[in-house]
Amino acid sequence: MTILEKYKFIVIIALLPLFCQGQNGSYYSDSIQAVNLYRKAINLFENELYAQSLDSFYASLNLRKQLFGSENSKLAGTFLGIGIVYGRMGQFDLALKNYKLAESNYLLAKTYPFRSIVSLYNNIGIVYRFKLDYEKALQYFEQALSVSVKNLNAAKNEIASINYNISEIYYLLNKYDKAIEIINSNLNNANPEDKILYYELLAFIYQLKGDIKKSRRFYENVIDLTININEKNHISVATAYLNYANFLISADQFEDAGKMLYKANQIIQSHKTVDGRILSDLYRTEGLLLNNKPVATQNLEIFRKQKSQNLLDAVSWFMKGLAPLNFNENNLNNNTLETEKIISLINCITLLKLIADNYYELSRLEQIPNNTLFSKSIEQAINYYQMVGTLIQKARVEISDDESKIQLTSLEYNTFYKIIQVSHEAYSASNDFKYLEMAFQNAERVKSSSIFDKISDQFALENSLIPDSLLYAEKKINNTITVFSEKLYEEENKPDPDSSLINEYNNEIFTAKRNRDELNRFLENEYKDYFDLKYSASMLSAKQIQQKLRKDQTLIEYVLNETDTVSELYTFIISPENIGFHRQKVDETFMRSISAFFHFMSNKEYLFTKNEDSKNFCVAANVLYSKLLLPFKMEIKNKNIVIVPDGKLSYVPFDALLENLPDTSKTVEFNRLNYAILSYCFNYSNSANLLFKQLTKDHKNKIRALAFAPVYKEGETIEIAQKKLSLLPLPGVEKEVKQISKIINIKIFKGEDATEKNFRNNVEKYDILHLSMHAFINDSLPAFSSFAFSKNISDDQLNDGILNTADIYNLKLNAKLTVLSACNTGTGKLRKGEGIMSLARGFLYAGCPAILMSLWEVEDESTTQIMTSFYKHLKKGKTKDESLRLAKLEYLDSVGSRRAHPHYWLGFVSFGDNSSFFISYDFYFFILLILALLGIGIDQAVRIKKARKKQAF
Repeated sequence: MTILEKYKFIVIIALLPLFCQGQNGSYYSDSIQAVNLYRKAINLFENELYAQSLDSFYASLNLRKQLFGSENSKLAGTFLGIGIVYGRMGQFDLALKNYKLAESNYLLAKTYPFRSIVSLYNNIGIVYRFKLDYEKALQYFEQALSVSVKNLNAAKNEIASINYNISEIYYLLNKYDKAIEIINSNLNNANPEDKILYYELLAFIYQLKGDIKKSRRFYENVIDLTININEKNHISVATAYLNYANFLISADQFEDAGKMLYKANQIIQSHKTVDGRILSDLYRTEGLLLNNKPVATQNLEIFRKQKSQNLLDAVSWFMKGLAPLNFNENNLNNNTLETEKIISLINCITLLKLIADNYYELSRLEQIPNNTLFSKSIEQAINYYQMVGTLIQKARVEISDDESKIQLTSLEYNTFYKIIQVSHEAYSASNDFKYLEMAFQNAERVKSSSIFDKISDQFALENSLIPDSLLYAEKKINNTITVFSEKLYEEENKPDPDSSLINEYNNEIFTAKRNRDELNRFLENEYKDYFDLKYSASMLSAKQIQQKLRKDQTLIEYVLNETDTVSELYTFIISPENIGFHRQKVDETFMRSISAFFHFMSNKEYLFTKNEDSKNFCVAANVLYSKLLLPFKMEIKNKNIVIVPDGKLSYVPFDALLENLPDTSKTVEFNRLNYAILSYCFNYSNSANLLFKQLTKDHKNKIRALAFAPVYKEGETIEIAQKKLSLLPLPGVEKEVKQISKIINIKIFKGEDATEKNFRNNVEKYDILHLSMHAFINDSLPAFSSFAFSKNISDDQLNDGILNTADIYNLKLNAKLTVLSACNTGTGKLRKGEGIMSLARGFLYAGCPAILMSLWEVEDESTTQIMTSFYKHLKKGKTKDESLRLAKLEYLDSVGSRRAHPHYWLGFVSFGDNSSFFISYDFYFFILLILALLGIGIDQAVRIKKARKKQAF
């Protein structure tokens, strides 16, 4: 436990009598017994007697209810106290429940209780921090800060106290520079107690940044200041010693670390009762000291035995550290982890990781043939890593905000990678399929899991008995969040932003998100069918994926791990006949090839490509082929391939990989290269589970299609976040949609009619959406990447001509295919585990199962040709991926070397459900053939019958 956790709770509890006194007028008008019980509860809490404290709080609450009724502002302080005790006990759901009751009762006061609300929001933020929902914790801390500054005109030391919470969240999000900026702005104004917290946080940050000198100085500042404001045997001093000991261990100063550990232990032993987190930290530090202590011997066998013993002894300490955190020992023997009473989820995760790491290191020490200790150690490592993964998933389930889910996945990505790494070693050693399955499940857990959760949630909403009025309320709240988020983004990017408007927009967003949480909680509590559907979405296994593949399909899923030392590429290859799991070492050449490959194809200066650049492209494309496809040549022969990429591989269009290098001594002829598209048909998905979650088979004979093709005037611009962006004319878009209209029945909005309003009014009615227009990518804030519709004069934020990704999230699409015939719709910022935060992702999030998207700024004329050809093959009953492949091949056959440059034709990829849309012409031919044969058969039967009659006469 950090000093923060103890200090904050006690200070807030100590203020509660003042709040209650203000609400009640005087203690004499209240029940003396209720007040005494209330004070007793606070005293018990400060002595860490939490169960007894709860009893007293509840007794006081019941007396107050008798005096003032079940809803009254005078109950709020008691609910807050109960919530704080539950928070300290690790029962966060009960803490939040009581915080919400406190808030609703505070709002019944005659005058708005700003100071009480600040304390409440701080405590709610602390709970969300413990639940690993850092985004929501940040929202509450920032709201507490806003109220303190705007409504209370709070003292600088109070502002500094709240800002500590905010800086700690940025530290937890690995945004160290932002955390340091906040710390430096508040450190001089902080109380001595808060100054300790700031020094401690600076020590942590500089340690992680590798500045050992600064880190050491701040650790020593923490110890000195803590002793100055407390007695030498105060428990906070023990915490300071423990933190410094951990630092010294990381700096390989084991003797000094042991001294600090001894001092901390002496203080802890002198206290009768000690918070579980401090005890856990003590045991963890003991284990770390053993774990890292070097073995001084030149004898390899002695080293192995001593090191193994140290690792096992460290595991014992780490296991001991779980108990004070209320981690149920039964969790270690079954797959159902009980988390309700865990005091600190992040501390448990840390200890379980350490246990897993130690067992994995033990297995590496025992890597000799037929060694049972190796098998047991690696099995234990996997079990503990799996527990960590399960705990993280449990935390994710309880998070409702999309950004918070993405953050947690990103922060814990290495944990899931470690499970895959260790599972592969176990699989290689034993050939036991369960290890492959375990690795696959964890690979899937970190691939676009927020989209998977959203689709599961939408399915639950649509298939439960929730009234339309509540569904409409949710949509309205989401739109409010989007509108004010966009206003906030625009205001913050002005040269001279209006702080009052920023505060107003933040308040609106905060209130809307709080209302959304309340609505979600209400739906889960009141509609059991919704709750069951929402949380029953299980992951498909590798074997279940195999059963869902068509006979002509193979799925290849990659996991790319990049480290400072050795990078590795893991590959799952699943076909109807076989399931494989492979590992390859990849070097810097491979990683450079990815960047060079994509840069060449997406380069805006493609018209001025030099032959040397073309040769380098060919080399990079062949290097990637040799790693990504060549090792599996036999498995993918004559198959349509579904690619599930990872990391930077998300930027790679596999069509352009080269099976063979051309003669690089000659000029590269792009129309003669041996592209992978000549042999294979590629489709893409964020994850295997997401692909099969969204598969649809409700094909229709009459497909309703909708197209938008705005025409931009010469010199026309739009302004997004104070940046003027040119809308260059796209002469090909009208021609494109006109050509498509000759192939399929399509409703077209073009020119001035191609407005955002017409899009919003019609988008839910169609099976195919086709957007042929400009798109702009915002890498800093992907939610504000935008499509540019025809400009129109409107004060309506939902009809300003700019449709961003956040807007798309709130749409409810019935479309089975969205074709984004615009620039860069499939590119954007890469988020670890989640993939590319692109405009196309918005349509997947809104429920569209299939997307045709672009990876760079596509060329107008070639796009028209490829799109026309795509729809022609789609109409013939070809699958979406095959239709796109044939369109590209037709283009390639029709042009010379210059226009066969990959930039012209390789930019579009097929993503998601790749099933056919229309009934194949072959099907109609087959029906006609059957009818013809049936007709011939009937005619022959009639002839034979007549012939027999003649013979009878």
